[in-house]
Amino acid sequence: MRMVCEAVSGYICNMEIYLAEGKNLEDTVLKLLDRNSGQSHHAYQDNYYNSVRLAQTLLDRNVRVCGTMRANRGIPRDLEEDSKHLKKGQSAFQRKGDIMVQVWKDKRFVCKYNP
Repeated sequence: MRMVCEAVSGYICNMEIYLAEGKNLEDTVLKLLDRNSGQSHHAYQDNYYNSVRLAQTLLDRNVRVCGTMRANRGIPRDLEEDSKHLKKGQSAFQRKGDIMVQVWKDKRFVCKYNP
């Protein structure tokens, strides 16, 4: 099941039952958030759904996104190179317009973006 829930109450705003249809993740997220587009909402996602491209698409629809992101989902090359030299506790970030991608080193490499 894929759901959009209200953060405080946990109220389910929209949901979709996964039927192994082969939909791409971006289409799934856009369909689930379609009712909320243009209403200045904030979406918090885990790294399975997040990408820089999806963040830009949602930002264009007046939905802001925050969450961790997998390294292969659009980290800028310069930032990826910088992250290889980070020591535990250090971080680096890059911004393009309203989208910011931040990486840091904890026990392992972590990536976050926040438009």
